Amino acid sequence: MFEKLVDIILNYVDPDEAITADTGIKNGLCMSSFDLVCLSDEIHEEFGVALTADDFRECDTVGKLAAFIESSAK
Repeated sequence: MFEKLVDIILNYVDPDEAITADTGIKNGLCMSSFDLVCLSDEIHEEFGVALTADDFRECDTVGKLAAFIESSAK
């Protein structure tokens, strides 16, 4: 799950460092609001999980987002 999420994220950003579970989504990866909308769409398509802006606020790291997707996936 985590590795697939990282692969999806890499479609939108080119980080200077490796993405870890502690990497911040907005702050660490500097993803724009548009990037988050696109990321949300791709996560929904890949995992069947719809994300809201509140979900991104609560899941502020890649690890938290992966855990949320895993617990919510169909």
